[in-house]
This record gives sequence, structure tokens and C-alpha cells, in this order.
Amino acid sequence: MIVDGVERRVFAEELAVEAGQLALLYRAREDLDVRSKGLLDWVTKADLATEKLIRRRIGESFPHDRILGEEEGDDAPRTGAGHVTWVVDPIDGTTWFVSGLPSWCVSIACVDEPGPPFLGVVRDPEGAETFSALGGHGLTINGCRVAVPRRGITDGLVGVGHPRNARHEPTLTFLRRLFAVGGLFCNSGSAALALASVAAGRLVGFFESDLRAWGALAGEALIRESGGWSTDFMGDRSLTTSKPVLAANRGSVAALWDLAEGLLEGWSRPDRHDSQ
Repeated sequence: MIVDGVERRVFAEELAVEAGQLALLYRAREDLDVRSKGLLDWVTKADLATEKLIRRRIGESFPHDRILGEEEGDDAPRTGAGHVTWVVDPIDGTTWFVSGLPSWCVSIACVDEPGPPFLGVVRDPEGAETFSALGGHGLTINGCRVAVPRRGITDGLVGVGHPRNARHEPTLTFLRRLFAVGGLFCNSGSAALALASVAAGRLVGFFESDLRAWGALAGEALIRESGGWSTDFMGDRSLTTSKPVLAANRGSVAALWDLAEGLLEGWSRPDRHDSQ
């Protein structure tokens, strides 16, 4: 853990709120200027302006840190182990954002490479909620500590994301298995917000077969501090490759792993402690 983790957490929480407010202002405009990056894959003025704001604020406060963002990529070459990287998605859930739907968020994570994320902040501007976690300090929502109940796979909804330009079969296989055990799913449009919902105990789990770092890392930090379980995105020490992600409430780890059997290449089955 880096020594200024608490300072970074406060900074990230405030920054996420500011970035969310900026995105909301753009959403209220008629000239959002939606541009296509591919089939149902859009970027807007709001995405670009919000990421610029986040980068500027981080650069002013932590000038030696690396920044990896969805829209502007990596701002510095890899310099070896032991440096801090901010991983940001200015608007996770852009398709929902431009469609006038409320499920989108600002996602900010910090990684002390090559380790796992030690800080995660997800801001839901529409719901006015800030999910925040710092390693060893627990999960908070709007500054209040949260106790997350233990929930099994049929005690609620499982979030399922389906990545663009990826094979359909992994997602369909997972869904068929989920239906076979009587489970239900939802797709919120934002992986980061779905992972925050797992951390908060609102979803019992989440699966996506091909997720990028900016959609995964903040949520992973939240879930681990809430007592849940998640695949370790940084397990292969790569920030730049997409990977399957599975996350679970502590009461549904084993059952969700069974549903994802064979779909999580490279990951090891959770041990007995994780599954309890």
C-alpha cells in the first residue's frame, strides 16, 4: 500500500463527483455530438471533455503518476514495477448515456503496479452515489461504511455484460447455465456500475467475457473491500489486454464459478476461504 492512499482516495472521490457533474451538463445539451467508434460503440463530447478534466486534475496533484484512460489511452510508456497508474473511464456506459438512460458512471482506479488495484471509486451521477474503497479501509457509499449481507445465486440478480466485437458463445453459455439453476440476470449497460452494485450487495454477481481495465479495476477494488470475491485483473501483470471478469457476493462465489467453468481461461478456482 502506498503511503498517501487516504489522500488519493479523498482526491478521487471529489474528482469523480466533479467529472460526473460535467458529464451531466453535456447530457443536457442538444449538441452532444455523438461519434461512432463501431457498431453501438459511441464516443461523445462529454466522454472527451470529462476525461480531459480527469487527466488535468490528476496531472496537477500527482504529476509523476501514469494515466490510462479509455478515450486517450496511455499517457506514458511502461517504466517498470513500482509506479502508480490511474485507470479511468470518464463515462462507462456511453450507449446508455446517449440513449437517455440512467445506468452510466465515472470510474477511477489506482494500481501500484504490478499489484492489484488498491483504490477504486465509481460515481453514479444520476443516482448521486459515490462508491469508494481503499485497500484495508472497507467500502463506503457517500462516505458511509456499508455492511454487505451474504446472498446466494438465487437471492437476487446476476449482472451480465456482453462485449462488442466478441464471440457470443461465452455469454450465451453462461446465461444458459444461469437459467438452468433458476437464476435471473440483468444488463445495466455499465460494467463498472454493475461491479459496484455487486460490492454493495445489490447484485449477487457479475460476468463479462471480455472486459478492459477501465471497466474492471475500480469495481474489483470495491468488491474485495466489501468482502466479496473477484477475478484478479492484474494477475497476468497486464493493464492493456482485455480479459474475462467474474465477481461474486461472498455467498455466491462457488455457484457462480460453476456457471463460468471453462469461460475463465487463465484463472484458478477460488480456494475454500474465498468460496465461503
